Amino acid sequence: MTPDDPAGAGHPPVPPPAAPGMPLLLAGPGQEVELAAVRGGRHLQHRLAEMGLTPGVRFRVVAKGRPGPFIISVKGVRMVLGQGMAARIRVRPA
Repeated sequence: MTPDDPAGAGHPPVPPPAAPGMPLLLAGPGQEVELAAVRGGRHLQHRLAEMGLTPGVRFRVVAKGRPGPFIISVKGVRMVLGQGMAARIRVRPA
């Protein structure tokens, strides 16, 4: 911003930083991934943490239903996630 351009109108908006990794929904059955981030509020982050899903944890995609549930295996325990929850989880290949 300058005195001539107080609102910064001559500059393009700065996009928000990209989330690391890819959405869990893009991972295929049998693929092992690592949780990179959760794009959600505190309630979702807390709920996932209670399930053992915290950044850095590795897990395997068992099945991805469309439109059904998303099934993952974390430390030998199978868990079912809804499509909305899976869409907010960002992962990277393990």
